Amino acid sequence: MPSKIYLGLLALLTVNANAQQLTLSVAEDIALQRDPSAGLYQAQQASFQAQAISQSQLADPMIKLGLANVPIDSLSLSDDPMTQFSLGLSQQFSRGDTLALNAKSFTLQTQQSRQLAENRQLELQLKIRELWFDIRFTNIAQTILTKNKQLFSQHVSNLYREFELGYRQNQDLIKAELELAKFDDKIAAFAQQEQALRGQLVTWVGPQAFDELDPQQPTWPQSVEYSKQKSISHYALLANHPQVLAAQQAIDVAQNNIATANESYKPAFKVDIGYGHRDAIDMNTGSSRSDLLSGSVTLNIPLFTHNRQDQVVIAATQGKGMKQAEKDLLLIKFNGILNGAIANFNNTTARMQRYQDTLLVQAHSNSEAARQGYQANTNDFEQVIKSLMDEQALSLEYQQLRFQNLKTLARIRYFQAL
Repeated sequence: MPSKIYLGLLALLTVNANAQQLTLSVAEDIALQRDPSAGLYQAQQASFQAQAISQSQLADPMIKLGLANVPIDSLSLSDDPMTQFSLGLSQQFSRGDTLALNAKSFTLQTQQSRQLAENRQLELQLKIRELWFDIRFTNIAQTILTKNKQLFSQHVSNLYREFELGYRQNQDLIKAELELAKFDDKIAAFAQQEQALRGQLVTWVGPQAFDELDPQQPTWPQSVEYSKQKSISHYALLANHPQVLAAQQAIDVAQNNIATANESYKPAFKVDIGYGHRDAIDMNTGSSRSDLLSGSVTLNIPLFTHNRQDQVVIAATQGKGMKQAEKDLLLIKFNGILNGAIANFNNTTARMQRYQDTLLVQAHSNSEAARQGYQANTNDFEQVIKSLMDEQALSLEYQQLRFQNLKTLARIRYFQAL
């Protein structure tokens, strides 16, 4: 990578006090506006609407022009009284309500496309939220490590002075320097992870993905309250989810297909109207012969339905059964995932409380006791390092639980369509 590009990327990734803050809601709005699938669904809906209009129209009428009964010996149009110039109009009519049902099918597909578009928006919001919380965790992890490094650096400085005075061993100093170097590697690892996550976020929100993220975290009380219920059946909630509604629209389309198939038992017919003009002269009266008008109706009557109409109805009925099964499976799947998300949220919330009430408090007390014991020469330096690293690890684990819980809550909101 050229040095200018590399430096430019580092500048974008550098978060400073003057950087513009990007809020979660703004990031969601930007992602929704930039999502190319929005145009795809709009085009699909426009296509269905146009087809609904076109498929509800009668077939184009047929016009017939011709000559009839022209004598081949003279090719005259006025010698033979049967010779005539003919003009005909023919119109085909569909079976029963087939045209209206065709239009209804495309209207239902338009509604299904709208539901799928809404589901796509919910999925994208969930994606942005998950990326957001992952980035925020890496931010906080770096902050914790940087703060601990500064505190540990002060401890190393004190250790240097005590070593110069002969109060500490060289081995303690080497261990302290090693642990201090490990901080840099851990900070760099989280910075690398943050860079990768921001690289994913930039796909959806553009250059603003490298802005400082708003530290304010959402509370989402409606979702928190919903997670407290004891029921394991969420079908009433899920019935209004856009993806489930789209599955119901597919069933409605299949039901409409059955109605269309049943129309095939009704006859189709065609109306023909003809006009014939004759140029021949009546030899008895010397006047022009009368023009001719004709008309007919042609019926297409389904008499043998076993191998055609019956089979079309059977296929349409089975198609509806398939769509119904797909919806049922989707509801079962969503209900299971939502139950798992609620259980994870509640269990993680309990674990976080345990960290706050016990683990973090005890870890801090332990590190303080180890540090004081080392200063009093009652324990060795390894115990000091271990206690400090244990406290740091628990702090990072707590933050990881906190943001994992927010991601779980975001998934619950997806099923709430919020």
